[in-house]
Amino acid sequence: MRGVGDARLPDGAQVVLDATHMTGMQGATATVSGSTDETTYMVDVEADGMTMVNHKWVVESEIEPAS
Repeated sequence: MRGVGDARLPDGAQVVLDATHMTGMQGATATVSGSTDETTYMVDVEADGMTMVNHKWVVESEIEPAS
């Protein structure tokens, strides 16, 4: 999302995505469903035979150390 900076958008705000890491996201319209103050990460994910590089954004409560 271009031009947002550190601003927190309210739930329900309409935005145009600037993401290019997944097909069809760049230029798509999206609705903010919620936000968090948690630390967020970009991660590489390998699961169920699929690999996602620089998956955005995973919040701290969604991750745990690999076993």
